[in-house]
Amino acid sequence: MVKSKKNNLNNLFFLFRAFAVTAFCVWAFAGCKPKPKFSEADLPLPPGADSGVYDGQYIQTDYGFSFPLPPKWQWIRLSAEQEVDEVARFADPTGDMIARVSVQLVGEGQALSKKAWEQSSEQDLENHQFKIQKEDAAQEWKTEDSGPWVEISYHVTDVRGAGWFDEEWALGKGDLLIGVHALVPGDEAGTEPGKKFLKVLEAALTQIHWYMPIGPRGISLDRYELQQFTEGFCRALESRSGSKVGDYFDDMYPDRSKWDTWYQQAVSGDPQTFHLKAELSGLVINGDLATATFTLTRTEAGSVPQKFEKSFSLSKKEGNWKIMVSLDKR
Repeated sequence: MVKSKKNNLNNLFFLFRAFAVTAFCVWAFAGCKPKPKFSEADLPLPPGADSGVYDGQYIQTDYGFSFPLPPKWQWIRLSAEQEVDEVARFADPTGDMIARVSVQLVGEGQALSKKAWEQSSEQDLENHQFKIQKEDAAQEWKTEDSGPWVEISYHVTDVRGAGWFDEEWALGKGDLLIGVHALVPGDEAGTEPGKKFLKVLEAALTQIHWYMPIGPRGISLDRYELQQFTEGFCRALESRSGSKVGDYFDDMYPDRSKWDTWYQQAVSGDPQTFHLKAELSGLVINGDLATATFTLTRTEAGSVPQKFEKSFSLSKKEGNWKIMVSLDKR
């Protein structure tokens, strides 16, 4: 019986597709504003720029967004049976309740009203032979760094008369439309596990975070790796830690002792009396080689800021960027 229910759920979910809309009206919703948990600099680089789950987050590299994966949820790898616009699929620990994520590229500047979206949703369900028994009022859920999610719930029956609870989420940003489609067996929707599934889905989606896409729509993988390297080196310079800075140099760097002496002099003194700011002030890229210039500014109260500029030759050795040689004239 359980196996039959899971198979029916899996088959039914293949019927769902995202709705082709471009933007949504802003409707008032009295909800709590989620606290930001992620920043672009903290996101890990997925191996080979593949989308997936890393450090408890689902990261979609092609379109540049992520959200936390609820604890114990299963990330189901997609198969040839997936919808063309589907990018991810998740299930609760039992596998009875599933949420699918889809992304569509849509044109900008074409507003669609709340009523029109509801009508499109209802028509889509009818087209897939679901009979709507009850429709709940649409709700809006705030996010930290993008527009609101719009969510609408339906109580439906399939062609066999089995009941289901369907939750449709949609978020428009630029030329992207993200849809999340959650389906729960009708006899589980009102239970504690069913309520928890939908509640943690809400918590995850409202923490969606955007960053630079890796691929044709954004930055290349090589450029992203180099950007992470240079930004990391700047943070290391500001840390006043010689060991952290040293991790960015190749083991065969010829003037390591000279660099260590210079850096310690640049950051010497009481940390409470001065501020350090490191920036990438120049970059020339040539394949796996690059020339980078960094400016370290030391600011002390009552004194003119001191600026130190250092240029290096970088190389992507054994798959990782490293500082190879100093290009300073003296």
